[in-house]
Amino acid sequence: MDNRDKMKIAYNLAKEALEKGEMPIAAVIFKDDDIVTKAYTSEFNDERFLVHAELKALMEVDKQKYSYADRRKMKMFVTLEPCMMCLGASLSFFLGEIHYSVEAPIDGAIGFIDEIKNRTSNKPGYAIPKTFSGMLKEECTELFNDYIKVAPNEGLRNFAKGILAVT
Repeated sequence: MDNRDKMKIAYNLAKEALEKGEMPIAAVIFKDDDIVTKAYTSEFNDERFLVHAELKALMEVDKQKYSYADRRKMKMFVTLEPCMMCLGASLSFFLGEIHYSVEAPIDGAIGFIDEIKNRTSNKPGYAIPKTFSGMLKEECTELFNDYIKVAPNEGLRNFAKGILAVT
């Protein structure tokens, strides 16, 4: 299974989230070709704000008590660039790679990776996840367009519009 196949799984999970009235943000964590866990953002149905796909997936994997070495081998595929909260959780989890489809100009945090690298370059044992963007960007962007058409919440609809304003 290549990285595109893995992102396609996140895309399909985001479509499922959209069908349930959620913003189409999904995260799938792999160790090699095995799915360790997957989740989608559930802010609307849960009526909570800290139920981001990445955070939910990372917390589920954390319960499985993988070693540091195994965590460094894991890759997360997500349909939207992680926010600061989810990036921080990825760093604390010692995730190996983050692959995302669509940039999040409002609250995306991947740009902070370079700054964090500068501050941690002399700290042995601390590794920053490698990041990759743009895979299935058009397909995932279309999911956000579809979300805007059906979003019941003006705030989340406006957030999705902000994402698409730059894509």
